[in-house]
Amino acid sequence: MEFALPAAFALAVLAIPVALLARRRHRGYTVPSTVAVAAFPPGWKIRAARALPSLRVAAVFLLVIAIAGPRRGDARAAIPGEGIDIALSLDISSSMEQRFGDSTRLEVTREVIREFVRTRQNDRIGLVVFQEDALALSPPSLDYEALDRILAEVESGLLPDGTGIGVGLASALGMLQDSTAVSRVVILLTDGEHNADSISPEESAGLAVALNIRVYTIGVVSDAGFGSRRGVDEALLREIANRTGGRYFEAENPQALADVYEEIGALETSRVTRDSFEQFTEFAPSFAAAAAALLLLDLLLRGTLLRRTPA
Repeated sequence: MEFALPAAFALAVLAIPVALLARRRHRGYTVPSTVAVAAFPPGWKIRAARALPSLRVAAVFLLVIAIAGPRRGDARAAIPGEGIDIALSLDISSSMEQRFGDSTRLEVTREVIREFVRTRQNDRIGLVVFQEDALALSPPSLDYEALDRILAEVESGLLPDGTGIGVGLASALGMLQDSTAVSRVVILLTDGEHNADSISPEESAGLAVALNIRVYTIGVVSDAGFGSRRGVDEALLREIANRTGGRYFEAENPQALADVYEEIGALETSRVTRDSFEQFTEFAPSFAAAAAALLLLDLLLRGTLLRRTPA
């Protein structure tokens, strides 16, 4: 047990004047001599009356304890923060079907993103896929199970083939433009260069700057001979990230890709302060009620059974 305001125990000195006042002798009858009654033991009413002041003193101590705030800490609990709104922009062009470790790039990316989603709390996550055009599959939501089912079914070929980095980013930004979250980010992943006749990546990056939305870009490359780093426009992805306050990451194997998403998650979580508090069981009301009960008992006894006859 602990006390919220231990300094309140200084009020215990109030018990001294209360005790003195409570034990003040009342005027009685004047008699010539008490010799005749001195040998008789005091009755129970007299003994009880003498003990009455202790009720007030005890009530003062109980009130002091109540003011000090006795409590027991039970557990720490997080106050849900406003969270982060995240739009995942995923390249599903045909090149994502190339081998990447034991699976394809798309299969590995899909599983890494699913695991990333499972680790989030209080963050709304949406999903956009793009090839030549972009398709919003899920708006930002806390329904992680529904998003997981959608991710499990993502395949290449949903759209005309190509790599529309600009439209993929613009579509993700559109998901977040009305968001009031503390932090709004787009995580864009691609393994190719922009080659679609649509909004340019530079224009989309300018839109992200205007909306104050950070963009993290990920270039999936391969250390295999046929999948060289020249397949990713690293300069463009780095420029988009730098302009928007994000970062560019490069992943050349499944583990590196998993590490990238984990690092991004840690970066964003650190930006949002989630307060916490310790839950307590408060005992002050019980002590206050006990003090009130003692004072009430004192009043009842003085007014009934132990009432003194006026002088």
